[in-house]
Amino acid sequence: MDPVLCRWLRGSNFNRSLLLLSAWSLRAASQPCTEAIDAARNHLAVQDYAPALKLIEKCRASDPFHPAASVLHGNLLYLLGRDGEAMESLEQTIRREPEHWEARYALGRIYYFNQRPDPAADQFEAIVATHPDNYRAWDNLGLAREAGGRIREAIQAYLRAIALTKNKNQDYDWAHANLAELLMRENEVRQSFNLAVEAAERNPRSARNFYLAGKALFRLGQLEKCPKWLERSAELDPDYPEPWYLLGQVYRRLNREAEAEKARQRFLALKAKAPEKKR
Repeated sequence: MDPVLCRWLRGSNFNRSLLLLSAWSLRAASQPCTEAIDAARNHLAVQDYAPALKLIEKCRASDPFHPAASVLHGNLLYLLGRDGEAMESLEQTIRREPEHWEARYALGRIYYFNQRPDPAADQFEAIVATHPDNYRAWDNLGLAREAGGRIREAIQAYLRAIALTKNKNQDYDWAHANLAELLMRENEVRQSFNLAVEAAERNPRSARNFYLAGKALFRLGQLEKCPKWLERSAELDPDYPEPWYLLGQVYRRLNREAEAEKARQRFLALKAKAPEKKR
């Protein structure tokens, strides 16, 4: 039971039976939430968002301040494209519980998606101030700072995330890939390639990691080495347009014209049906 409520009840004129009834009601309210959250997460795993949201809203009707339900509520609204409602829901949670870092993380991601990099950075900075070992927050802080044009600070955040995953959580590849992409834009191509390769070693199922390595090799002029990386990227994610575009460029420069044209057509077909931004 909430300790504040418990003290209030003990200090009131409620008799013992009513006190016991109140405690039972609070416990009973939490059980439907536990079941609803488990069921909602099952729906979430198969991207069935609307039923998941209904379950969480039912939970919140009985327990409005349930911590896990509050974060799920915001995330599900976001996944359904209701970004304004998602931000409002999570902002309310943070006003009520400023130390709720999971809510801050979710809100920061939604701010970032909606091209609000400075408010996003504020959320991730608040997380790492109290949870300095949260490598995911450092990584996302890098993204937010980068989007806000704070390149040097973004690199520092990515490097902090990479350092935190050196000996633990070694399957986490996002910080390496994000920094590789940033350094590519900053013309630090050799370092970008090395980071992309490490990202691919950490997560050999990521099409993006192989694409970044192939792109770096293309920028370095090592055309003969590009197809291995780019073809693997296309194999890992058949709906990913970018490797096909670059493969077309590589094949053409290697005088493999028929393959270049097939790659170009594949790129155009995939690009036409790809969403502008992935949630």
